[in-house]
Amino acid sequence: MRTLILLGLAACSLPDKKLAPGDAGADSGTQMDAPGDAPETTITAAPLEFSRSAAATFEFSSNLASAQFQCSIDGDAPATCTSPYTRSLGDGSHTFSVRASDGAGNSDDTPAEHLWSIDTVAPDTLITETPPVADNSTMVRFSFETAERNAEFDCSLDGGAYAACTSGAMFGPIADGAHSFAVRAHDRAGNVDASPAVFAWSVDTSSPDTQLIAGPSGPQAQTMAQFTFFSPDAGAGATFECKLDGGAFVACTSPRDLTALTEGNHTFSVRVRDAVGNVDPSPATRTWMVDLTPPDTTIVTGPTGLVAQASASFTFTSNETGVTYACSFDGAAYAPCDSPESAMALAQGAHTFAVRATDAAGHTDGSPATRSWTVDTIAPGISITSGPVQNATSGPRVVIGFTVTEGVVTCSLDSAAFVPCVSPFAMNLPEGAHNVRIRAADAAGNVTTVTRAFTVACAAPDVAGAGGLLHLDDTGQALANAVVGGAAGTLGTDGTVEVGDPAATTGRFGGALVFAASESDHATWPLALGAGPDVTLELWTRPDAIGGSRTLLANSDDSLAIRINADTASTVKVAASVGAKTVASGAISAGVWHHVVMSQTGGTLRLWVDGIRTEIAAADPFTLDTLTLGGSAAAAYSGVIDEVWVGQTGTAMDESALGRYCPL
Repeated sequence: MRTLILLGLAACSLPDKKLAPGDAGADSGTQMDAPGDAPETTITAAPLEFSRSAAATFEFSSNLASAQFQCSIDGDAPATCTSPYTRSLGDGSHTFSVRASDGAGNSDDTPAEHLWSIDTVAPDTLITETPPVADNSTMVRFSFETAERNAEFDCSLDGGAYAACTSGAMFGPIADGAHSFAVRAHDRAGNVDASPAVFAWSVDTSSPDTQLIAGPSGPQAQTMAQFTFFSPDAGAGATFECKLDGGAFVACTSPRDLTALTEGNHTFSVRVRDAVGNVDPSPATRTWMVDLTPPDTTIVTGPTGLVAQASASFTFTSNETGVTYACSFDGAAYAPCDSPESAMALAQGAHTFAVRATDAAGHTDGSPATRSWTVDTIAPGISITSGPVQNATSGPRVVIGFTVTEGVVTCSLDSAAFVPCVSPFAMNLPEGAHNVRIRAADAAGNVTTVTRAFTVACAAPDVAGAGGLLHLDDTGQALANAVVGGAAGTLGTDGTVEVGDPAATTGRFGGALVFAASESDHATWPLALGAGPDVTLELWTRPDAIGGSRTLLANSDDSLAIRINADTASTVKVAASVGAKTVASGAISAGVWHHVVMSQTGGTLRLWVDGIRTEIAAADPFTLDTLTLGGSAAAAYSGVIDEVWVGQTGTAMDESALGRYCPL
């Protein structure tokens, strides 16, 4: 077994970077509007900085045992995850972040992050310098390379065990006979070339040998070169012959100086001739390159614009091979680096990254590649400034005001999809439990969600501001006026039982009256409130869909009225009239409850039906002497009426008109 001897052993790669700390950067998740302490997140296991496995497994934990987690790979949208978390990924640089949150919606503002690279492809090894196939040298030089940067090599001579080696090293002394040399590369991820590069040659030392002692090798930043050489065995009277590139051999002496070399690759060869005319059959050769041009550096991947993580990873390349790199973050001094280059725990705000290549000839890129970006891991702030307090009870009209520090704002009611919204936003809600979520997302992708839960309670109208109020909960002929001292109403025209008396039924709140058009059912209410420029009428109606225009409510001379007008077989419209002026609603469904508010004030006649307002200019006179519920003959109303409220002040604002509208 021959012994492998390596001369000029040197490091083949720069040291790998250490794994960064596990928790850096931040994102924001759901929080309550009065958040507590957010949980902390820690990555406890992760892939090595350079991995040859496509499957990446992470383990993580929180200081809060009940915490939930959201994970993100390579900046994609965070998704719910549990530890351990595994993803299969392609070759290249990758980032992983994980954020813990508690049951109240408080999230870790600084998610834990990890950066690593996956390389599943073994390097390919190429021998670039060998001795001649028939050689008389007892010491031989092999040079080799691979396309992957920072790779290392193992060499084997004549089938011996592989041992670490470097390109350009001398091997020997070697005895006469047949020989073989094999070299294989292995990268930082541990991938090993499965098909080593192999070279076979033979040594015969009976001919004189020529050896180059000194001369350029590899890229050189100058157009001249000097070579020194000798023969250890040619004896007295030996002479030398040299040639450059593809030229002819010419007589020469050591040292041999070359000048005015052109940019590019060159090969120098020298051979000895002994005194009796024996010529070295394997001239000594040296190949090098004249390089007068600086390299160009390109950033391939890395953050740009606004990013919601406090770590960054950059990959970069050059138009030349065999270069080294120097990097600078935020204007700091350039320092040696490798692709990918990473930074952790970056501060909030603007950052810059610059990288420049230096080639083997010593030329440095005079215009480094740069990338600018801004770290923003602080989620928008949201404060609910008005509306129902958390877990309180509210009326059906809910108005929520809020402030947001930044970002695009969307809202969700009762877990529905988020839609754009502005503060304040108002709605009428049915009785029961409700929740409103307000979400703000900034340009970096940080999201904050605030939730407000409350309960809506609905009730019949009260007497505040009323000139008269009929709850219609009565079972006799008299209809009680809830206003103290106010006139009561009666079924039909008077207190006697008549065919036109409406019947008692279940109402929107408590009892109600049901009217049959075929019997001209009606109720009389002698309010005796007199004339006035302003009025507000409010009631609940459940109309039937029958033809024509049906009187829901009217005063004695019909100068003030609310009517139900036929629309389709299943829809009707509500019309409110004062004098010659009429305003009508859009189509509404028959057979279900609707909230109606009619008001005249300030020269405008307004009508709200289920919270939707229509209006016209109007100022006609009217009286509030006697109101009749339900009409007669062709104008007879068919349906149910409940909660009739009358006031002698007008209503101009939506909030006032809709305060008691409680949708079903």
